[in-house]
Amino acid sequence: MTGTIALVEHAIPAARTTPALFEAIAAAVPDRPAVAMGGTSLTYAELNAEANLLARRLVAHGVGPERLVALAMPRSIEFVVAMLAVHKAGGAYVPVDPNYPEERKRHMLDDTSAHCLLCLPGQDVAGAPVVMAVVREAGGSEPNLDDRDRIRPLRPEHPAYVIYTSGSTGTPKGVVVTHQGIPNLAADYVRRQRLLPDSRLLAFASPSFDAAVAEFWPMWAAGGCLVLAPAPDLVPGEPLARLVREQEITHVTLPPSALAPLAEAGGLPAGLTLLVAGEACPAPVAKRWSADRVMINAYGPTEATVAVTASEPLTGDGTPPIGRAITGVHTYVLDDRLRAVPDGDVGELYTTGPGLARGYLRRPAATAQRFLPDPFGVPGSRMYRTGDRVRVRPDGQLVFVGRVDDQLKVRGHRIEPGEVESALLAVAGVAQAVVTEHDNRLVAYVVGTAGARVSTENLLLPLRKRLPAYLVPDVVVDLPSLPTSPNGKVDRAALPAPDGVATERVLTGRAPSTPTEIRLAELFAEVLGVGSVGVEDSFFEIGGHSLLATRLVSRIREHLRIRLRVQAFFDAPTVAQLAKVLDGAQT
Repeated sequence: MTGTIALVEHAIPAARTTPALFEAIAAAVPDRPAVAMGGTSLTYAELNAEANLLARRLVAHGVGPERLVALAMPRSIEFVVAMLAVHKAGGAYVPVDPNYPEERKRHMLDDTSAHCLLCLPGQDVAGAPVVMAVVREAGGSEPNLDDRDRIRPLRPEHPAYVIYTSGSTGTPKGVVVTHQGIPNLAADYVRRQRLLPDSRLLAFASPSFDAAVAEFWPMWAAGGCLVLAPAPDLVPGEPLARLVREQEITHVTLPPSALAPLAEAGGLPAGLTLLVAGEACPAPVAKRWSADRVMINAYGPTEATVAVTASEPLTGDGTPPIGRAITGVHTYVLDDRLRAVPDGDVGELYTTGPGLARGYLRRPAATAQRFLPDPFGVPGSRMYRTGDRVRVRPDGQLVFVGRVDDQLKVRGHRIEPGEVESALLAVAGVAQAVVTEHDNRLVAYVVGTAGARVSTENLLLPLRKRLPAYLVPDVVVDLPSLPTSPNGKVDRAALPAPDGVATERVLTGRAPSTPTEIRLAELFAEVLGVGSVGVEDSFFEIGGHSLLATRLVSRIREHLRIRLRVQAFFDAPTVAQLAKVLDGAQT
């Protein structure tokens, strides 16, 4: 442990940018595995050399500081090489999930004015800027780039990545994060999670979310091995539990809601270090999962470098705290006049420090609303208003209390209801729409035009063409009208709870006839908790939602031995449709 900490602490002062940090570690442990996926792995020296080769191609193409490069690739070794190469060239990467709807991908490419786009060979990226296929080039020892090789010098204040978040106005916005906070994040997480050169950390987060940054860089700072979960959609449950065992994972980061399916699959190995983040961690979850392993609760908005606070190892006593500020970060708990509140009182959380994002890409007004002058810092310093309400415990750790606005956290994703509501109102036949959260599900309440009913399936189909899966409502409640308060605003507290699935309900429709249909109907009924399922009944019309869909896909993989992507199920949500997909996969 001492040697690893010394390695990181000596690397941090010089490693003010991510290329410098990675190159320092690669020089110290060149022959250790840096990244692995399936049966393929690269040592630090091999990964560094491959990234150097691609970086020189990017520089020749004009990539450098302040220029953005879109990475339209799933989680893969190619993605890792490309990400490092963009940083070595001096540019910033913009992850574009290939599974996103075409409309969202086009918006991201147009909004960033990406200098070029990197993808896998043969990948079709319609309407993209100049496309370069990432072809891994093994062998050789291509030297590191320095400022003499780049089109201009790379500085810590230059952008490192741009992550898109849900937008309250209905349009997603890009958050521009610089290099400055990454070394601090890496050093803090190495110490906090006790990462070692023989540690194996599972990269589970989608590269399109900043949580991936907190998986990659701390692991590399420790000289350990980053194990990439199979792309694109390893689901929580038995497949994930099996991967953790088979790959001898020692560290994993998950949203708390992903732990319930893992419990059903036999849990996680004792002794493993579990970091939870992305949503509030309930007290029973902390008590259950901290019993025989190190469990840490981390918190941070996308507008900072992933995390701004993290707890001490949880004990399972009471509400889990979100901890104290991590290395290089400062936090304030303030009232509505920006005055510090007494310890124990509830206030809004503000954060500042070198890890603070530059702001929202090409949105100065939105940036000015959330990134405010820091009244407690040096002239010119800024702080970010998180919108989260917290209080300080007697031991100095923060406890999350709630939001000051309507923003939601569902299964680790930050969701602005306005974006989903805007998409709902764009669907023909919808007159009003309100989106909220209930039992970690995204719930849409809709009112049809002229009092007409709104068909759930007709509503969800256009949404899936426009929104990524995590923004598509799990439940749609059709109401004759929305409840309002005396001032005429929608009374969200008066919205009815979405109906649960009736356990004795017997569903109608054609009975299953083929062996695949029969087995699928049994699995549908088992997951939904109903007596029977007709083959034409849509999973989402009869009580299903995305969390149950994930569980169903896991059960299908387990019982039918067929690798089914979650997105494929969303496209074929009935027994009949899915049976055709599965029978076609077996031919």
